Amino acid sequence: MKPNEIRAALLLQDVRPTEIANRLQVSRAAVSSVIGGNLKSARIQEAIANIIGKKIEEIWPGMAA
Repeated sequence: MKPNEIRAALLLQDVRPTEIANRLQVSRAAVSSVIGGNLKSARIQEAIANIIGKKIEEIWPGMAA
């Protein structure tokens, strides 16, 4: 998925990246970097995948941590 598609899918679930950062006690920048595909973090990827109901591999093909 493209970063904008991931952000849109999160918004459809009424979840903002800031909320994910707060839940996981990570920076907003870390969540944004994972969404953009610039950072690998299994914990953040798993949280996003669970929220939007997709497998990590579907969201970030070849980028799973």
